[in-house]
Amino acid sequence: MDDMQVKELEHKEVLYRQMIDLYPNDPKYLRRLVELLLQLDREDEAISRMRQLERIYKNRGEKGSAKSLKDLRHSISGSDDTHSGTLNPFLSGIKPEAISMLMRDVKRIQLNENETLIKQGDTDDSMYIVLDGELAVLVLYRKQNSPRLVHILREGAIVGEIAFLEGRSRSASIIANTRASVLMLSSKWVLKCLLKFPEVGDYLRQESDFRKHLTAINGNVILARLPDEAKADLALHAKTMHYPPFAVISRSEKKLRWVGIMISGLVRIVAEDSLGQSHVLEPVKPGGTIADVAALQDETSIADMVTVTDTAILQIPAEKFRSLMEDNPSVKTRLLEDHAKRISTTMVYIKNKTG
Repeated sequence: MDDMQVKELEHKEVLYRQMIDLYPNDPKYLRRLVELLLQLDREDEAISRMRQLERIYKNRGEKGSAKSLKDLRHSISGSDDTHSGTLNPFLSGIKPEAISMLMRDVKRIQLNENETLIKQGDTDDSMYIVLDGELAVLVLYRKQNSPRLVHILREGAIVGEIAFLEGRSRSASIIANTRASVLMLSSKWVLKCLLKFPEVGDYLRQESDFRKHLTAINGNVILARLPDEAKADLALHAKTMHYPPFAVISRSEKKLRWVGIMISGLVRIVAEDSLGQSHVLEPVKPGGTIADVAALQDETSIADMVTVTDTAILQIPAEKFRSLMEDNPSVKTRLLEDHAKRISTTMVYIKNKTG
């Protein structure tokens, strides 16, 4: 390869690094950077970036792509990895010194099928890494008799980061879905690592946000029916917004650019009938959706929406929502049927209030 070709590849490398900074969870830019690094004979960084790409594929539910990439990585590196191979898919790009610090005083734990690792409501702050097997993440929502399955965690996944980062009780139970083994990290060395290597904290927060987004999506009775890959895609593109009491979320005749899933709080819906009279409808509670059908049909809102309490809403870009609904017609049909029932109930409610 001559100097001109090398320079051209290096210019492309700069471009794709910038795109990755802008879109860190979009695999196509990262995949192209890996190809460029291999062409430039930078195998060490290419392998590190391949691990990062593996994690994104796993989060998106693309098991085949993750497996193919892992096989390619092994063929390039000439090794099959041990602990580092498990760690790096979720701590990709982290310095070896940081990984060494995290690995101090670790404890390997074997779990039998249906054995509990973490119980919802407990107050410990231990963190774990899945070495092999599957762990089920179960959340018991209010007014439900049994917990709901919201995630399956596999090799390389981090467990317990939310309680560790936020210092609060466990938000879910973690139970072995199969025989599994995990590494229990030392809280002392994790804290030291976070202080010395801030990028580790950045990753943990990113992983924590993704897990919360996925939990909110699985908490919605309709969107929970989407395939795992589609739900992961929504979670990657979503963001959580917080509103104080009596904040106006939207006005009627305004087109929202997002679909909302209620995480906490209450939102009141105020609609006008054909006579111009205003009616306060039933509130939207955690697990409910906002502007889903309006976004699906690319229409404006028909009501005002106001928070009643401190409220958190997971916001999914309307375009992404429409695209995934078109790819999953059975879920789209169920959403429209549910909307028709809500409209019917609302009409009866208004009639009873005015009659």
